[in-house]
Amino acid sequence: MIRGYTEEEFGTKLGAVLSASRPIHSIEYLKGRDKELETIKQSLYAPGRHVFIYGDRGVGKSSLGQTAAVQYQSASAAPVFVSGSPDDTFSTVIANIVTQALRQPRTESVKTTRSASVDLARVKMSAGTETSAVDIGDRIRSIGDAVALLEEVAEKREGNTAVVIDEFDTILDAGERNKFAALLKQMGDRSVNIKFIFTGIGKSLDELLGAHQSSYRQLEQVELPRLGWDARREIVQAAADAFEIDLDNDVNWRIAMVSDGFPYYIHLITEKILWGAFASDNEVSQIDSDLFLHGLGEAILSTAGELKRPYEKAVVHHPEMEDLVWATADHEDLIRSLDGIFQSYQVVIEKRGDGRQALERSRFASQLRKLKGAAYGAVLTQPERRQGLYTYTEKMLRGYVRMQAEANGIALSGERPAPRQAMHVGNARSGYRGPSIPRGVRTGKEVAEWDDSNR
Repeated sequence: MIRGYTEEEFGTKLGAVLSASRPIHSIEYLKGRDKELETIKQSLYAPGRHVFIYGDRGVGKSSLGQTAAVQYQSASAAPVFVSGSPDDTFSTVIANIVTQALRQPRTESVKTTRSASVDLARVKMSAGTETSAVDIGDRIRSIGDAVALLEEVAEKREGNTAVVIDEFDTILDAGERNKFAALLKQMGDRSVNIKFIFTGIGKSLDELLGAHQSSYRQLEQVELPRLGWDARREIVQAAADAFEIDLDNDVNWRIAMVSDGFPYYIHLITEKILWGAFASDNEVSQIDSDLFLHGLGEAILSTAGELKRPYEKAVVHHPEMEDLVWATADHEDLIRSLDGIFQSYQVVIEKRGDGRQALERSRFASQLRKLKGAAYGAVLTQPERRQGLYTYTEKMLRGYVRMQAEANGIALSGERPAPRQAMHVGNARSGYRGPSIPRGVRTGKEVAEWDDSNR
């Protein structure tokens, strides 16, 4: 048990400290993204410039975008948060932004005004506003109409206005996505005082916006890699500190390892550990290995279904594949060679310690290729034009694989240090500053403190 809290008080406080199911809004709880936040803040000061945050699923793009928006937004109003969806169009997204920004019912308060040859939808806020059942989205027939509406929004809101368009990549029609590039250019030409922060899953801005290369100068591109080791540990430590519980150093490293740098897993595992501590019959003063394993098991059960499915498809009906799948997640590199995975596989078999025989290399290679097929969950894919190399189709699945291996007593540590980069940028293979765990973790040796900023 954790003394001093009712269940409601504990759950409420835990929900404020950890956030596995929704984006973070407060800079207090956003760990390891100081540099990216500073880049975004400086970019938004520049007239006509907006921000696009992109990267793999689950690295914290929404949290970074929303926290940055809260920082930029004037205190007189809240930022505007909208999310893309497969059936969204340019017009529906703009309509959502306008109705949220002016807090108007979407099917009301639309009045048409005419000039010589242009028909623009104008949104009126006064008590005597004419209303109709015409959807704002139906009035947006061109980029110019959208700019005029946003210009009206900027005039009616005091100070800075930040708009976050989350999950931009889920807008399926590339033509509709491309319209936003033209929108940003026209907004800059007309000095519309609204800043857009986009987030999307992708490897590049080209992949998400497509054409309109000339419009990219309106966008600060922020590629978000996985969290570094310090940030992973800070999240867990801050949660333990909030409830005045000691945290075993080895447990903190183990959470950092199995999470693979994805904030979702760190928050989820830590949340389950703390609920386990609260529900314990005995008073808990330290998060130890037993609580970690209990929390890890609960986190595996609670992991989102779409993340579990490829793993289950690969191993449930093919149990001989489990060791092989675990081996694919053993190293910090996102792109791995057949030889590297085979070496990891041999280590996994050795750690099993039950006398099972490792596959011959040729047989192993054949089985590994199966993981690219739909029948085995399409766990792996081959990087474009790179024969003999493999990467995860869904990078976030690596964390789930590590959790499964750890829960079965196989630590996928990948204890091969990657070189530290001189610049504060993501490493193309291993993510943020080439993370690698310190030697000695879980080997009985003392683990020294690890500071990402001092190497």
